[in-house]
Amino acid sequence: MDLNKHLQYNPDGSVTCLSDKIVIYISKAFDKHKLIKVTDVVQTIAVFEITVDGETRGMFIPAVVTMCPSFTSYVTVNGKDYVRCEFTKGDVFIKDKTVVKTGHIAYVIFSEFIEKANVPDFIKYADMAFLFDTIKRITGCKLPAEHAAFEMIYAFLARDPADLKHAYRLTPMQNDPKFLPLKDVPHAAQSTTARLIGAYLKDSLATSMVNASEDNSDIEDLLRH
Repeated sequence: MDLNKHLQYNPDGSVTCLSDKIVIYISKAFDKHKLIKVTDVVQTIAVFEITVDGETRGMFIPAVVTMCPSFTSYVTVNGKDYVRCEFTKGDVFIKDKTVVKTGHIAYVIFSEFIEKANVPDFIKYADMAFLFDTIKRITGCKLPAEHAAFEMIYAFLARDPADLKHAYRLTPMQNDPKFLPLKDVPHAAQSTTARLIGAYLKDSLATSMVNASEDNSDIEDLLRH
């Protein structure tokens, strides 16, 4: 979908709708970070799903924008809460393309996408490692980690939905992966030692007793000797 043909970019920096109906879904998870404010306008982080003419795509702009939809409602889809905004022709989709750099957004994306695994459906596995490249460019924040670090994190946390102990990268990768939360000890930790020295000791003990490690890790062999 070419979103540009549905929008008009105006000299004053605003963006208005050319289509009769554009619908977006903003995750309510951003509300606890104070990145959504619904009044007569909607101020939100520009990370949402957008549907127009029966086609759906995602928008990922790590910045707060002001939008002026005709209709706003709160909905739940597949167990997740969203703010649903419906725009009609002539509505202001984005009030001003000039945005304020907000470094705090980097923490919010890390918290929601990595720590909690609240990854939007429109963000695909191949795009995950590049999200923080975009965040650094738009927010101006300086992250103490290189691109390769995020590639490794997502490669580790992406699992086969049919078997959460199996890395997604080792599958045919024909279906979408299941992303584990960063602190999902029962599935993320791959050895007894890793479970016991990690977070959430109660969960770690339980999963260590129920799910025995099939292979020894190097650190376990070292500790035994």
